[in-house]
Amino acid sequence: MSVGPVIFSDDTARAQLVEDGEVVTFRTSERTTGSTWWRETRTGPKKGDCHIERIGAVDAAVDDELAPFRDRPGFDSVEPWRSAIRSLNGDVGEGILYRVRTTDDARVVAVPGGEDE
Repeated sequence: MSVGPVIFSDDTARAQLVEDGEVVTFRTSERTTGSTWWRETRTGPKKGDCHIERIGAVDAAVDDELAPFRDRPGFDSVEPWRSAIRSLNGDVGEGILYRVRTTDDARVVAVPGGEDE
């Protein structure tokens, strides 16, 4: 099965991935896992290579289910993370956490003529 790219439209989560090489992300539905690449927008260019692994199902409305991972999405506490989840997905509820790690040395791929230049 092919692993589709992962999109990081949230600035905080994307910065966490770029700066630390790892981020935990909340998704409302199952997605493919394994080696792939990431981008900032649905149709945007490739920004870097990564590996995705499933952590497990959570209820994002429950602090105790998000708290063990709160520092990995790049937020200071659960509430700002939940707010970002809400802004991207609407009502907060059941979903799946995934760990995404960069696999390229440069972490971010500069695209000729792109924002990184």
